[in-house]
Amino acid sequence: ELRVLNLEFNKLQKLEGGAFQGLSKLKVLWVTGNHYTLEDGAATFKRMDGSKNMITTVDKDAFAGLHNLQVLLMHHNNITDLDDSTFRDLGKLKVLKIVDNPVAKTLKKSSPVFDPIRKYCYQLDIKRDSGDELEDLWENTKTYLTDDWFEGPVKKQKKKGQGKAKKEL
Repeated sequence: ELRVLNLEFNKLQKLEGGAFQGLSKLKVLWVTGNHYTLEDGAATFKRMDGSKNMITTVDKDAFAGLHNLQVLLMHHNNITDLDDSTFRDLGKLKVLKIVDNPVAKTLKKSSPVFDPIRKYCYQLDIKRDSGDELEDLWENTKTYLTDDWFEGPVKKQKKKGQGKAKKEL
């Protein structure tokens, strides 16, 4: 069953209700728009910009049934509004990125739309992108496609020798 779905650069304009129906094992969903700039090279920018997503509307039932989703990347679109029940089935969500959307200007981390995900979502990027720590961990530990889930943020790995007190003789 599908665990990762990348829908970048598919000219999406709307996420309909039930769009991901039947994808109950989905762990990561990319619906980002174009994050390339002219600094990436004019040819790359032009090619990617022509096929970018420009999602404006997200139906309140678009993510219904995605109980195992842990990462939702919606940044770099043109989303103007999110119903307070949009994320109601995403109780295991750890990472949500909605940076660079008009709706981000009106949202705060305390906004009611985030109530259903507040318990476990430790990376809520509204105003700026804070990185890909969880995805990097999954890649490094080869657990990207597993059904593993742990509570809380990624635990920092201590380097050898750190955290041990030296005994004085």
